[in-house]
Amino acid sequence: MNLNTLHLFVAIVQTGSLSKASERTGVPIATISRQIAELEKHLQIQLFDRQKSGVKPTMAGQKLYDEVHLSIDNLLNAKQVLFDDEQNLKGILRISAPSKCEPVLAWVSEFGQKFPNVQIHATMTERILDLSADSIDVAFRIGELHGEHFIAKKVATLGTKWVAHPELLARFGTPNTLKELKNFPIATWAKNGENEVVIQMNKEKIALPIAFASNDAYAVEYMIVQGLYIGQMSAVTADEWIAKKRLVEILPKLEKPDYELFMLYASQRYPSAIVRAFVEFVMDQAT
Repeated sequence: MNLNTLHLFVAIVQTGSLSKASERTGVPIATISRQIAELEKHLQIQLFDRQKSGVKPTMAGQKLYDEVHLSIDNLLNAKQVLFDDEQNLKGILRISAPSKCEPVLAWVSEFGQKFPNVQIHATMTERILDLSADSIDVAFRIGELHGEHFIAKKVATLGTKWVAHPELLARFGTPNTLKELKNFPIATWAKNGENEVVIQMNKEKIALPIAFASNDAYAVEYMIVQGLYIGQMSAVTADEWIAKKRLVEILPKLEKPDYELFMLYASQRYPSAIVRAFVEFVMDQAT
């Protein structure tokens, strides 16, 4: 199976059209079309459904993409970095992290300055990702994770604080115990369909009704800063708003749980040079 043809096949799936794949690879559309036709003939299976808006992989095409695209990307990265020294590292690094995850953004910023020829694309989301299907090289997620197809390494411990807008406290009063939080509108991160959140502080646990929920930390932060709800934020973000006198810490004497941040990447024996450099960089910064 021709590697150049597989490279073109991967480009078509990722861009959704032959013309965009042609722009990305610099290969004429006619050549791409001919090579894909030859690949389909060789495999004796249809790889794409042709549509007016472009092309979409068939079920068989998607399976082939899942199997080969990381290997093709690694080969392309290897071609770019082979015989180059570390400072000339070139290629694309695709990461994912929760929104407003400042430790990760700081690492990415420093890595980008150290390796200016590496293009970095960051997908900021809390949703669960398939590293292969979503074309993510390195992901950062909160909470201990295990899996057969990825390696997870702890890189940080994130503290939290409960905060509220002074005007909201003027309306509702200031809670002094965990149980008193039941009298306040709570904003929190939650999955769709969840209607309560379990809070634990000082070994005391309580289930609280959720007034506003989102799968995006920034949305929760926005609602709290507007004075509509109280809720929990990362200590770093909370301290910024407290310093601006926009928020006040509540229940400061209660012990808040910490959350562990993990770095995930595919469990390949030979990761790409860029992924290997980034993983080593983060681990150096985290220790």
